Amino acid sequence: MNILKCCIFISLLSLPLLADAQYSLTILSRAYNDDTTERTAEKRFYALFQQILRDEFNITTEWTNHARLIKRLSGTQPVCSYNLIKTKQREKLFLFSEIPTTMFVQRKLFGYKETLQGLPETVSVSKLLSNNKTFGILSSTSYQQLDTMFADYQHQVASINSADSFAQLGQLLTHKRIDIIVDYEYTVKSFLSDEQYAQLDSRSISEYPEFINGYFACSQTVEGEKAITLVNQYMRTPAMYEFLKGVHYDGFDADTAKRMMHVYETKHNVTPLKPITKINN
Repeated sequence: MNILKCCIFISLLSLPLLADAQYSLTILSRAYNDDTTERTAEKRFYALFQQILRDEFNITTEWTNHARLIKRLSGTQPVCSYNLIKTKQREKLFLFSEIPTTMFVQRKLFGYKETLQGLPETVSVSKLLSNNKTFGILSSTSYQQLDTMFADYQHQVASINSADSFAQLGQLLTHKRIDIIVDYEYTVKSFLSDEQYAQLDSRSISEYPEFINGYFACSQTVEGEKAITLVNQYMRTPAMYEFLKGVHYDGFDADTAKRMMHVYETKHNVTPLKPITKINN
């Protein structure tokens, strides 16, 4: 009987410890953005989400490639990431924040100058496919408005799925195995030498709207739900507005950043703190 009472006493003592225990959560970031610069947008976002979530979670970060990042978000581990494009398919697999964590200038077409010579500044991917141009894409990425087109012309599309998929995509282009890739300028520059990049040209895509949104996303777990709730609450605060303003003005020219912040204010109701008006007696 005394042994039983002792065990009950020990169990009761352990209850507060269990109640105070934090959740564990891993924030996944793309490995190609892991450099020694502390002020990169990726690392600034990680620091922000650590600040938002640290009272409720023991947070770790992990740098991984895009394909693994998507796979882990689709699983049962407590993981989150950010700047993820939202699609109907992904909404079935992930949890997404209500407000974008960032806006991007759209992907462009990249190809050798002789390949794109004579084309207007904005071109249709549908027309290029119908003219037998070949494309390289990443299987783990959604190209949104272009996905259906690429599916209809599979014989003209090289779909890459590997750990170094971004680098492999660039190699397909530089070795002229394909005519065109669809990517962000920043990413193309990251995986090609200055000499290789200088040989390319780019065009805007007529099927795309001006900007594309990236969201905070989590796995469909208890931890993921809790993280999304906390992020949603924070994202409408003046502090978040100032963070977003800083990131977008640092990443884009002033005119583009201004248009992006206008979307945040008018569409997503993310607004700065209004100055206090003094009343003169």
